[in-house]
Amino acid sequence: MVASISPEIHREYPAELIRFADDEARRDAEEVAAFLAAAGLAPPPGETRGFPPGVLLDLGAVVRLRRWEVAGCGIHVEAGLPTAGQALNYVITALIGAAKNPAVLKAAGAIGRVVFDVTVSRFAWTARPELGSDVVLDVDNEDALVEAAAQFLWAHRHHFPVTE
Repeated sequence: MVASISPEIHREYPAELIRFADDEARRDAEEVAAFLAAAGLAPPPGETRGFPPGVLLDLGAVVRLRRWEVAGCGIHVEAGLPTAGQALNYVITALIGAAKNPAVLKAAGAIGRVVFDVTVSRFAWTARPELGSDVVLDVDNEDALVEAAAQFLWAHRHHFPVTE
């Protein structure tokens, strides 16, 4: 299923953010599918399995947190979020609880939304397509960032072609 983006979204948010969110969602979906397959939960060829959307969002958060941890990035822990293992335990506990009380699944997706918020607010939106890597925006002092960028540009001013 391919979701379409409403025109209101395009008017309200920058194109770079929309592309970033789309790219991250696709990346998470691929990794969740691989995770479910490795766990033996993938359906046989030609069949489908249904998972509550909130559970899939939370599993997306689990794989994203794991990706950050493997890269040595602890931004989620600094932000007060769980580790990937803790988030996975939360999802498993919710699924076990849902077997007795399906209303438990109403809370599913909460971790996914919070992790998404951290992703959008703390990662460079265009880094992956332009640099092939995730870039964390981890500067508490914006003036220090501007000063460092100015020094870098000045030191490399002769490496850039001058255009008129």
